[in-house]
Amino acid sequence: MNRDEIFKIFEDYLTSDKLIFKVGNGKETYKMDRGSFKTKDKIEKLYSLKFISKEDDTYIYGVSDIYAKIKIVKGDTMSLLFDVDERFNRMIFSLPSFKDEYIYGCGEEYSHLNLKGEDVKIWVSEHQSFKEIFKKLLKMKLFGPRPEKIRDHKYHQSYFVSPIYTSSKCYSVIVESNDYGTLSFRDDYTLISYRNIFKKINIFSEDDMVSLVKRLTEYVGISPRLPEFVHNGAILGIQGGTDVVKEKYNKVLSNGGKVSGIWSQDWCGNVVTSFGYQVFWNWKSDDELYKGMSEYIKELNSNGVHYLGYINTFLKENSDLFNEAKDKGYLVKHDDDTVYLIKSTTFDAGIVDLTNPSAYSWYKDIIKENMIKYGLSGWMADFGEYLPTDANIYTKNPLEMHNLWPTLWAKCSYDAIHEMKKEKDIFIFSRAAYTSTTKYTNSMWNGDQHVDYSLDYGIGSVIPASISSAMSGCGVIHSDIGGYTTVNIMKRDAELLIRWAAMNIFSPVFRTHEGNRPWDNVQFDDENVIKHFSKFSQIFYDLKEYRMDVEDEYQIGHIPMIRPLFLHYNREDTYLERNEYLFGRDILVSPVIKKGEVKHEVYLPDDEFIQFFTGETFKGGRYIIDSPINLPIAFYRKESKFKKLFDEITEKYKKEV
Repeated sequence: MNRDEIFKIFEDYLTSDKLIFKVGNGKETYKMDRGSFKTKDKIEKLYSLKFISKEDDTYIYGVSDIYAKIKIVKGDTMSLLFDVDERFNRMIFSLPSFKDEYIYGCGEEYSHLNLKGEDVKIWVSEHQSFKEIFKKLLKMKLFGPRPEKIRDHKYHQSYFVSPIYTSSKCYSVIVESNDYGTLSFRDDYTLISYRNIFKKINIFSEDDMVSLVKRLTEYVGISPRLPEFVHNGAILGIQGGTDVVKEKYNKVLSNGGKVSGIWSQDWCGNVVTSFGYQVFWNWKSDDELYKGMSEYIKELNSNGVHYLGYINTFLKENSDLFNEAKDKGYLVKHDDDTVYLIKSTTFDAGIVDLTNPSAYSWYKDIIKENMIKYGLSGWMADFGEYLPTDANIYTKNPLEMHNLWPTLWAKCSYDAIHEMKKEKDIFIFSRAAYTSTTKYTNSMWNGDQHVDYSLDYGIGSVIPASISSAMSGCGVIHSDIGGYTTVNIMKRDAELLIRWAAMNIFSPVFRTHEGNRPWDNVQFDDENVIKHFSKFSQIFYDLKEYRMDVEDEYQIGHIPMIRPLFLHYNREDTYLERNEYLFGRDILVSPVIKKGEVKHEVYLPDDEFIQFFTGETFKGGRYIIDSPINLPIAFYRKESKFKKLFDEITEKYKKEV
């Protein structure tokens, strides 16, 4: 179907008997525990509005003395403009859909790539809760690991949500609202339910998926370009002090690895808790833990290696920055004017009120003075999901600000970097996001994956999360090599770390994480890992020319770097492929995400491919191939303009794999 046909279907639906248009009032409750939300909505009254008449481009609906209007504005976008009585605070509206379509997007979806048949909550949250982790561990102890078990979508929460969905029929729908909403994807309609009155819905339609995704990325905004140093090798996640950094960094170099950066979460100190090794949330360098680091940073920089740190939206209770912010009135409060303390894991912290212009400037100056001037070349801009709905903030309404909080947080770092004129030098990666957060951060990362092979939380969740993010307009995203969440019997082994690193060769960023309990996890410098990891970091560097070209396609052409197969191959089976992805136009990646797998099934769409590191040629189809642990499973198009580069890389490493 072309654009005119799609628009006509949507316009005709406005007068059909199937149209569901309800307004009313309700009162919601929210309960937050460590960033996870439980919510209920008590509907007091709902009124079903029926189509009455059409006047020019305006459709009129009503019942009794209640009226609403929808005005249609059409060009290359079809916009529905809603005029609804302001005494209502609930709205339910439906749009047409198709039984034979697939639905993608809504932000970052870890378990369910195709959302048809699902109800998706539009509310920024922690992806995982302590309760769900406990349930998983209990089942692991009783029944053993069940990595292929996917939890029901009704339990799903996400760090990155967006009221944008895209159909395999080449149309996208954007609800312009920042409130709590639910998108319910049924066979022949999509139900849009909001805890407020939204004013506008935009509908895009293009002739092909590439053109459609370009429109989406342009709509949400393009991320700042990655600093070039990110392309030059691995960013090593190392904690524990200056001596530990030097030892582990030199070990990678001695094994032939390429290093572009060192990322020390604990640059500002640490707190060891029952949860693990955690950052001390007070954003000043810990000169005892990192003795001589300011001078060592200069040495690293002279060798082309950059030093990165960490910051989030919180300040640990009774730290000096917490006390300063408290004295200035810069922290989120309760209604009784006391500081609103949150608990992320095991300790309490205050939230800086970023809606307060003075607090925003103060926090931005901390970034400039304590981080940029100290010598950091980037940081993890963590969290952004925790704004409580019962908080007292400067702009008064936390419900309206909750979903926007990640964008405000990303913009704080962005503004600090811009004012210091360091856009080309500093790399920021973010976890939480709403619709347009990505235009203020160099890269999203996939959040806190479990250190296991599970499809809903572990290595198996990375590809659906990255693809759904791309289909929401996010162009640059990567994952922690090896995952993060380490609890009890859930620990990282060497095989998982190697397989994860092999996947992330074909990613915008090659960055490791020690996890919350580093002593329970195998690390990149383990004797069973170091040679593989060092080789993979070198391959990542060797692909720099191609990767920067893929980034150009995003920056200039507005096509995400990580892509679903169906973006370039319009075949039925590509629309359901959740375990493979395209990195740019010319590389297809089929990672091993099953423990102990030595024979790997690969799906290749209609094209001619060459397997990296073996040189074997394949046409479209399904194949069972050898997958030894030292072999990253990826293919390149025979017709690629980068074939010479890919051939050279394959020959260089063929004997090693």
